[in-house]
Amino acid sequence: MQGSGWAWLAYDPYTKSLRICETKDQDLLENVTGAKPLLTIDVWEHAYYLDYFNMRKDYAKEIFKVVNWKNVEERLE
Repeated sequence: MQGSGWAWLAYDPYTKSLRICETKDQDLLENVTGAKPLLTIDVWEHAYYLDYFNMRKDYAKEIFKVVNWKNVEERLE
């Protein structure tokens, strides 16, 4: 993602499939795409800069080590 915003794993009720989406700034996923959020990653600089500086890629990789996939699955159900 270029700039600030959010990365999402979402369920699209229209196609009945999972989607990976991004929204910029303050945009909400459901307002932009109609998809239902299952997992959100904050990719605004304030979320990672103190620990990762400009290494957003490293931050994103580390996020997956702490995701509660059981909770994501429950949201999907």
